[in-house]
Amino acid sequence: MNLFPELINESSLKEWFDTQELGQGEDISFQRVKAGESNEVFIVKRSTNFWVLRRPSLVPLSFDGSNKIMEREFRFQSALEGTKVPHAKAISLCKDISVTGSFFYVMEWIDGLVPTDPIPVELGGVDSYHHIAIQLLEALGELASVDYKAAGLTDLGRPEGFLERQVGRWKGQLDSYRNREIPGIDEVAEWLENNRPKKINPGVMHGDYNFHNMLFSKDKKPRLLAVLDWENATIGDPLMDLGYLMGTLDFGKKNMPSKTKAISLWSDRAGIKAESLGWYVVMSKFKLACMLEGVYVRQVENSTRETTTYLGEMVVKLIDEALEFIPKAADW
Repeated sequence: MNLFPELINESSLKEWFDTQELGQGEDISFQRVKAGESNEVFIVKRSTNFWVLRRPSLVPLSFDGSNKIMEREFRFQSALEGTKVPHAKAISLCKDISVTGSFFYVMEWIDGLVPTDPIPVELGGVDSYHHIAIQLLEALGELASVDYKAAGLTDLGRPEGFLERQVGRWKGQLDSYRNREIPGIDEVAEWLENNRPKKINPGVMHGDYNFHNMLFSKDKKPRLLAVLDWENATIGDPLMDLGYLMGTLDFGKKNMPSKTKAISLWSDRAGIKAESLGWYVVMSKFKLACMLEGVYVRQVENSTRETTTYLGEMVVKLIDEALEFIPKAADW
């Protein structure tokens, strides 16, 4: 029984899977595993085969925009073939909206777990935190080393003037839906504009590189199997990803490397010197606050959505963290 007919047209999808030579047999099932604000994820089972299908949510902010994001995700994941970045193999993209109402793509299914907080016992529990963090740093360095021009991704970003656009872009987006005061956010924006780095080393950016977008093997010493969720990927400044990750890591955890060692783990693989990293840490908190405020406002103003109170609180907390970090930024 199809529980999600508005999202999944099983008969049309079966025909499409046939044309792509993806499995055999009449029986095909779609298990919804993630109902996100922007995208939906389904595990597809056909006989003994499994895949992952990713498509836009039913009511996206922009139908055309969501379809383009599907295509971008597919291209970024496809470009990772032959690199050392752990990823799920992109298999096929469908741009025929008659199949199931939108663009979608199918990728390899990987059996693993996301390292939620606290780290699940299947991944070694809290003692695995440092091991997982090191793998995230190393894989992020590998991503920064990808030659985006050779990978055919030059049209998926505008590295020229990238940093100059960041504060205005996210502040402008925030102002388009902000309906409350967020103490300190203008002060953070001003500091970012006044202390912006002068140049960048352009490269592939994931855009949301953190624990919740990683898939690890179910071991006491887990191995990073895939970096997930490429909807925010672009060609920009890879230090944005590093600043975001470094700003969320808990360096007080058992056996964690020092900040200096953590940065060198990334730099050795990226081939990039991590300069002005404190600015990127503050920028990541500012950007995330602007993004989450948009999600929170949509929840509050849409009666069909459940309001997640902690999101509103997290926005304020992120700006508080940014203000607290600014005096220390020069030491990073």
